Amino acid sequence: MQRRDRYYAALMFSAKASSLSIARVSVHGDRLEGIIDPRSWLRLGEALVSVQTVSVSLDLIRRGQVIAADGQIRVLGEVRCERCTGVMPLPLSVSVHSGLAEQESAVLAMDSTLEVVIAENGVVAQQVWLEDEVLLALPMIPRCAEWKSGICPVSGLEPLTVVK
Repeated sequence: MQRRDRYYAALMFSAKASSLSIARVSVHGDRLEGIIDPRSWLRLGEALVSVQTVSVSLDLIRRGQVIAADGQIRVLGEVRCERCTGVMPLPLSVSVHSGLAEQESAVLAMDSTLEVVIAENGVVAQQVWLEDEVLLALPMIPRCAEWKSGICPVSGLEPLTVVK
């Protein structure tokens, strides 16, 4: 009985890996988990003022030719406010609901609500996929939520004014 329990134990894939082979994911479900070095996500580093932490926690379940990936990517960073140009904190929790497969049609046939991630030759470019998920969740025009006029409560700055 103990041998069977070990056989069915979920595999843990490292979030730090550059690629994910979908053939290695079991029918019983595995996990993609860990802390990612924010310096490895260059595009996110360019979009934010700073990135302190990036953590990933996804359940991976094989459904035929498709791997369903569900979970969260959490980012703690700082972004520039478009209203006052001050720096404000950006805690971000990105929900992931993706289908990983070699063909888009396989994912759409299984569940049309899944975001399609193509696994060329059975391998997903894991860091590109995860960084894309975060970049798509960033606010387009970040603004201090509570600020109406006067001095910004987050940055302590006054808004820029145009003098005629």
